[in-house]
Amino acid sequence: GSGLGLGAFGVAALAFLWPGASTGFGGKINVGSVADAQTAIGSKQPFYNATAKTYIVAYPKADLGNAKKVSAYTPPILAGMEAGYVALYQKCVHLGCRVPWCQSSQWFECPCHGSKYNRVGEKKAGPAPRGLDRFALTVAGGNMTIDTGNIQLGPPIGTNTTGQQQEGPLCV
Repeated sequence: GSGLGLGAFGVAALAFLWPGASTGFGGKINVGSVADAQTAIGSKQPFYNATAKTYIVAYPKADLGNAKKVSAYTPPILAGMEAGYVALYQKCVHLGCRVPWCQSSQWFECPCHGSKYNRVGEKKAGPAPRGLDRFALTVAGGNMTIDTGNIQLGPPIGTNTTGQQQEGPLCV
């Protein structure tokens, strides 16, 4: 009886510890169609996906040359930018608060300690040590997929590849 009980426990422990196919946060997530993202972006808001904990924003193709000069923008991030998008992790790099979008300033503004990031997640103000972290984004067949299993650190302080400034009153 003891051997049977230990054997069952061993099987259950292996099933618990064995990595499965990750389709939630920590894996590749289909976040929706390009058309859905364009609808949100067209109304001057980021496209948000709660499962991926990610904001998808447009990246201006005219500014790709500037982005290629930033070492923090690795090939997987640049590939998304070349497709016209950036996938920004919702977490503030200062203390981990969720950073909401401010419609009036057209920036991401952290309500916890006031860090501010421009439209493409580059740090503009506050105590954050860098810009918002990012995920690799791919576009295929009209759908967007984000690899949330590999967080890429955001760009260093002073990075401003798009030149986008505050466009109205701050929210925080």
